[in-house]
Amino acid sequence: MALRDDALTVPLFTAADASRLVGVPAPTARRWLEGYSYQYRGERRTTAPRLGPHAKHVEGVLLMSFLDLLEVRLARRLRQRGVPWRNVDRTAVWFRDAWKAEHPFVLRRLRSDGRDVFAEIGRNLGDKALMRIGTDQYVFDAIVEPSLFDVLDFRPDGLPERLWPAGRDAKVVVDPARAFGEPILDAFGIPVRVLARAYVANDNDAARVASAFEIPVEAVEAALRFDAGLRVAA
Repeated sequence: MALRDDALTVPLFTAADASRLVGVPAPTARRWLEGYSYQYRGERRTTAPRLGPHAKHVEGVLLMSFLDLLEVRLARRLRQRGVPWRNVDRTAVWFRDAWKAEHPFVLRRLRSDGRDVFAEIGRNLGDKALMRIGTDQYVFDAIVEPSLFDVLDFRPDGLPERLWPAGRDAKVVVDPARAFGEPILDAFGIPVRVLARAYVANDNDAARVASAFEIPVEAVEAALRFDAGLRVAA
């Protein structure tokens, strides 16, 4: 599993990728991964990085790992549901201590254990939002199920290893062990970006691209639909 472990934690994804692939605005992802400064009552204050233990700058560009990317994704959901950052932080600490995991928010067991865990943490912290997550089926499902987990493939140890950013029917997967984490057509391993460029270079003729790459026209069309979605999200 050594190669796969490295793939999960190597910094590959930019803040722009977080926006396109998991719907977290790039400035938000950067603030969470880098920290930021702000003025409060005339005083300059600094917030430390909240997420992304593997995030780092490479040639001036902030990069995050696959697990960092998915953790940013869940943190966004919690914040959208009104959970204060101080309790997101404390919840993460609780999970790390209890589950002995560096990235507890992305573990598969969160899907089965999360309801009770959030309720327990909510009671300890006095956070009604977390208690609602734990006790109200609708609210909990809106955050944790099904969208956060149905688009992930997990290893036997419970860590996610692949993301289907537009759902499985889109046929496009993000696998950090393939094509350096670029979105690819799963069945053929061809990056969506490559097919989109070939489409433009071939006068927007999907059939010619399909012939050149020896894949079905439907596969090219699936890649183009996904690429169009990425451009909208950018």
